[in-house]
Amino acid sequence: MSTENKPDEKELWKKIPASVGTERAETFIELSHLAYDRGDHKAALALCQSAREIYEGQSTFVGTSRMLHVYEGITWSLRKLDRDAEAAQVALDAAELLKDEDAAASIEMFRDAGRFYYAADEYEKSLECHTRALENVDPDLSDLTNGIDYYNVGSACIQLKRYPEALAALQSARAFFKKEKEPERVYYCDEYITVCFIELGNSVEAMRHAQKTLDFAITAQKSVLETWARYRMGCAKILIGEVDEAEEELRQSLSMNANSCHTDWDLAIDLEKEIAKILVSKGRVTESDEILRRIANLEEIMEDEE
Repeated sequence: MSTENKPDEKELWKKIPASVGTERAETFIELSHLAYDRGDHKAALALCQSAREIYEGQSTFVGTSRMLHVYEGITWSLRKLDRDAEAAQVALDAAELLKDEDAAASIEMFRDAGRFYYAADEYEKSLECHTRALENVDPDLSDLTNGIDYYNVGSACIQLKRYPEALAALQSARAFFKKEKEPERVYYCDEYITVCFIELGNSVEAMRHAQKTLDFAITAQKSVLETWARYRMGCAKILIGEVDEAEEELRQSLSMNANSCHTDWDLAIDLEKEIAKILVSKGRVTESDEILRRIANLEEIMEDEE
């Protein structure tokens, strides 16, 4: 929004005492936009919550678009404040409120709730929300949206270690993404499908999908994708007993991760642990112990506080 088109904040505040009902709520929303844009997410949240209270206190339903707008303002302000679980609950409240007035908007809020719960590490709740969205049979949904819904279900199932369910959902997502000619989304499916087959002990399929992820990552020339693809390939090679090749893949992934702009420290820890296991299998216990000693401090830093 250009500066000349932005409403004057002082003038908006002057309107508050003389305004009531919907007009007052809309003024709060305009003020929340200004607060959000300047990074004052606490103020944006408070203003959106005030607008919500006004809308919900009206004797008649104020309209789907207005309610959806204010709920979105609340959820995204909460997310900026790292309050993902609260954002998810607000999205659920919106989904329930909108279900009779606008089914499509309600389902979209279930999707948001699922994403927010996932970010909050509440994977069971995330799965419930994404399953609710998936159960909404809508012939007008695109294959892309169907693919995303299945992928979200599969991702939550992986976090819950429910690998057979995850595999089924991810294979469905892959088929939809392939139909839509979305190769990078297919890559993400193949990566998680590899995880499922590794956990289920199917070395042949694990290798097959690991190779697919690596092939795409190299062709796409995206180092972050290649980093993860080599990690998955290394784990798949461990499963088939090719430990030398596995170690090479894991060390290359570790190096790429360390040299990236944004090092994934959790991934670094996982890679080092897999390499340490390989060294033990080769009888190089002293080297393995040194790796575990070295990463112990990093693990302590990265572990979640109770």
